[in-house]
Amino acid sequence: MHYAGSDRREFFRINDTVVVDYKIIQKENVSSVAHRIAQSTDDDEGNEKAQLRALQTAFTHTLDQINHQDRDIARALRMLDEKINLISQEIQRHHNPISHDDLTDANLSGGGLAFMVAEPIEVKDHIEIYMQLLPTANTIHALASVISCEKILSASPDKPYHLRMIFTHMDEQDRNLLVKHTLNRQAEMLRGGIASDAMSLREF
Repeated sequence: MHYAGSDRREFFRINDTVVVDYKIIQKENVSSVAHRIAQSTDDDEGNEKAQLRALQTAFTHTLDQINHQDRDIARALRMLDEKINLISQEIQRHHNPISHDDLTDANLSGGGLAFMVAEPIEVKDHIEIYMQLLPTANTIHALASVISCEKILSASPDKPYHLRMIFTHMDEQDRNLLVKHTLNRQAEMLRGGIASDAMSLREF
């Protein structure tokens, strides 16, 4: 279990498109939701998701060792791993199609999340979040605390409030997935020549 409020690490923030489902959690229910997030790691131990994570960890460790002996073989294995990941993503998209209406433009990092919402939410309210990253279809489950929710006059009247949150509870494996996602997206932006103001390195 990771408590963002006690961690002073900095994270890349990026502008991205994700699928977000969220709801306000009453203060008396925060501990039970936090426990459920922590428990999800234990519940995963016997399922395919946990097995895939263990295999990926072992593969990465072995690949690092191979890289010291033969970089060409290591490069070929990385390409094969990327090919398998692309096939997996395509299968995920086929079985879990996403419509355009499900997509949300967001600013996110390993430490927090911001996007436009229809109704104002009080500062310090607790929010439970399920966020699906694209195109991997990885799902992040977290608790967050609202740090601001301001009405933007120039915004669409359908969603005029800019909601900003910091993550307070998140499984460490989900945190690593999110950080890896933001770093990959940052690399894509740099390769595509996107302006640097689309990302920053600082606390959320």
